[in-house]
Amino acid sequence: MCSPETVAGATAHSAHLATAEPAVEVSAPIRARTPVALPGGAVRDLTHVVGPDWPVFELYVKPMEIKRLANLAEHEYNAFELTYNEHIGTHLDAPSHFDDNGLATHQIPADTLVAPLAVVRIGERAARDNVTELTVDDLLRWESRNGRIPDGALLAVDNDWAHRIHTPGAFLNLDPAEGLYRFPGISVEAAQFLVTERSVVGVGTDSISLDPGTRPADPDTHRVLLPAGKYAIECLAGLDTVPDLGAVAVVGAPKHLGGTGGPVRVLAFV
Repeated sequence: MCSPETVAGATAHSAHLATAEPAVEVSAPIRARTPVALPGGAVRDLTHVVGPDWPVFELYVKPMEIKRLANLAEHEYNAFELTYNEHIGTHLDAPSHFDDNGLATHQIPADTLVAPLAVVRIGERAARDNVTELTVDDLLRWESRNGRIPDGALLAVDNDWAHRIHTPGAFLNLDPAEGLYRFPGISVEAAQFLVTERSVVGVGTDSISLDPGTRPADPDTHRVLLPAGKYAIECLAGLDTVPDLGAVAVVGAPKHLGGTGGPVRVLAFV
C-alpha cells in the first residue's frame, strides 16, 4: 500500500540510482546473522496467485495486465507480457519504499531472506474487530508460550484474512458508509517494539497492508519499520499451515535496480 508521497519518493530514488548507486550501510543486526538451516520436512507455499482480478487500491495501483505475446501453434513457443505495480499480490516492501536512503530490492542481503518464521495469531479478534491491530501485549503473550522472538526472524501476523481473497470485496473490505477500508494491521507501538527491543529482519501480514484500513493517510507502521532497515511482506497466504515457531521462511524477492518492492514467492520449510 503506498501513498502519493511514497510514489514520488520512489521515482526520485530510482532516477538517482540510474546515475550513481550509493553505498548503503547495512545495520549490524542484519550483517552479523547466524546462518539458518532449513528443516527437512514439508514445504508450504505462503503465496497467493496474482492476476488481473487481484484487488488493488486503484488510486495508487492499477490491476495487473497479462497479455499473450506468442502461442505454440503460431510461434512455436508460449510467452506472456506482464504489466504490474511493485506492490501487488503477495509482495515485499523494501526499506526504500518509505526511505530515500533505504535498501532497494536489489540491495537486500540474501541471508536476510532466509529467516526463522515466527507467527502471531490474532484471527479470532480480527473476526470480531476487522480493524484490530497487533499489539505489544500480543507479542509478549506469544513469547510467554514460545520464548523470545528469535534474532533474525521474520515475524508474521496471521489475521485469518487470506481466505477472504476468494470472496469479492472481502479482502479490502470497504465500508461505504465511512468510506474507509476495514482490514487489520500492526500497531505503531508493536512496530517500535520489534525495531528497538527485538532483532527481526522483516515483518509480514496476511492482510493488504502493515497499517490498518482506518488510517490510509497515516501509514505510520510503515514509517517505523521500513526506515529501520526491515523489509515487509504483505498479503501472505497459508499461515494456518505453519507452526507458531519452528519453520524457516525463504523469500523469493525480486532484484530489479532501485526497486521499492515487488511480488514475491514465500516458502516455509517445516
